[in-house]
Amino acid sequence: MGYEVSKALVTGGAGFVGVNYAKHLLDRGVEVVVYDNFGRGPGGKINCEWLSKHPNANKLEVVEGDVRDFESLKKAASGCDLILHAAAQVSVPLSMEEPKVDFEINVLGTFNVLEVARSLNTDPAVIYTSTNKVYGIPEYELVELETRYDFTGDLLGVDEKAQLKAEEPYGASKAVGDLYVKAYHNIYGLKTVSFRCSCMYGPRQWGVEEQGWVAWFCTAFALGYPITIFGNGKQVRDLLYISDVVEAFDLALDNIDKVAGLGINLGGGKENAVSLLEVIAYLEQLSGRKVDIQFTDWRPFDNKCYYTDITLVKKLLGWIPKVSWRDGVRMTYEWVKENLEVIEEVYRSKEGRSLRPMVEAAKKHG
Repeated sequence: MGYEVSKALVTGGAGFVGVNYAKHLLDRGVEVVVYDNFGRGPGGKINCEWLSKHPNANKLEVVEGDVRDFESLKKAASGCDLILHAAAQVSVPLSMEEPKVDFEINVLGTFNVLEVARSLNTDPAVIYTSTNKVYGIPEYELVELETRYDFTGDLLGVDEKAQLKAEEPYGASKAVGDLYVKAYHNIYGLKTVSFRCSCMYGPRQWGVEEQGWVAWFCTAFALGYPITIFGNGKQVRDLLYISDVVEAFDLALDNIDKVAGLGINLGGGKENAVSLLEVIAYLEQLSGRKVDIQFTDWRPFDNKCYYTDITLVKKLLGWIPKVSWRDGVRMTYEWVKENLEVIEEVYRSKEGRSLRPMVEAAKKHG
């Protein structure tokens, strides 16, 4: 990493993206403060226990705190020259059920992170994990094929010129965060960058039906759980494996003067665009088994087809996804099989397979 980092704050550091990047930073000998409210059930604690066994665990500090608590956040960030802001309310359905909670975590929480960064004398770089949901439903013509939807013509996907027209509270709250991240660079000179990420997946993701569907499918096949498909299963997403995410973060730091203030699409791109039905068919090959598939009504504002045009990130950072969706799904499935005891602990109860406990915990923290 060309950008010198001595101490990093990772908000949402017990979650999927946060814990993987925290581990990567520890690999490099960086002091890491994991900041998390542990509101999503046992998975976060398990992730931190895993981090605590790292050879450089003496450089790790775990702080239980909420990004809505400015003073706690500011104290945790003391001395940090990098902030990865990965803490978020991440479920579209729950953002519609509890929009106030979604707003407080995603908008106020991001505002607090930026204000904390502005208060530090370390001039920290700030990486914000945004989402492709800021674009809403793309206004491109679709074709319905046997196992998937697709854009017509030779379109590479949705690029950064697309309007930020989020159509539900989660997309809206993340878009507001996007705009604040840009504004704090423009007005205060903060070294900020926002990555509008597509469907990220990989080890240490405790996927559920509402969010993290690739990891959830891998878990369902490993444990024989039934899978509910909302819609017909032909909806398409471009898959982005976690090691490619980590590399993009590093490249952004190395080129922070070039990308500061920008919102950049990060995804698997057209080559890694795949439907739910196609992932299920591949998992059937990998596992040699079938699971019970149940179809139900479409969710509101669910894209039939979304994949990312990654031209800009290639141009600015020289980044391309290295892990194909098949290799990534296979590695995720193998990780699940190797960690069945832990996986079962997380998914032991029906309630543990939902994000509802996270929202209830978030209300209490609020």
